[in-house]
Amino acid sequence: MASRLRNKTARVSFFAFQDMITTVTGVLMIVMLLLTLDLGQRTSRPSEASRDTARDQVRDARKKLDASAEALRQRQAELKLLTNRIFVLAEADRSGKQPVLIVLSGTNGACSRFGQTNLVEFAGSAQRTDFGRLLAGWNVRQDRLVFYVRPSGIGHFEACRRLAQQRGFSVGSDAAEEDKQYVLTKPRTL
Repeated sequence: MASRLRNKTARVSFFAFQDMITTVTGVLMIVMLLLTLDLGQRTSRPSEASRDTARDQVRDARKKLDASAEALRQRQAELKLLTNRIFVLAEADRSGKQPVLIVLSGTNGACSRFGQTNLVEFAGSAQRTDFGRLLAGWNVRQDRLVFYVRPSGIGHFEACRRLAQQRGFSVGSDAAEEDKQYVLTKPRTL
């Protein structure tokens, strides 16, 4: 019965067609792989000129960055100086005497007047001070002394105050911080 169901006519073979499709597909895959490898090699190896250009750009960028970092460090140092600076506004005195700001620490002192940009420094301690030679150049009738005393300079202050009072100067005082810089300024008039 099985032999009756089969047709005894000629058959067509698709083996040759299948063989051709497989061959074309294989060739296309090889071409695609070669193109992919060729593109990968071109992008991974830049030319000498483009490498030199990139190196120059990196060098220029580093120089700009270094310059910016240096400018930032300078601005930071200026800001630190300004944040450690305290401006002292001397109160008006009925006698008309001009204030002299004297900042004392444990080992030295510094004095300044209105409009004076440089501090005059002097050495000193609780036992001995060079403050007396500065007092000799000041006028008792025109100057009043305003002491700002750091915690380390209490002994130095006692010696300087005693010396100033013995010579007849008007004396005022206030506490000062160790790490601050004090600048005498005139109050603004509105």
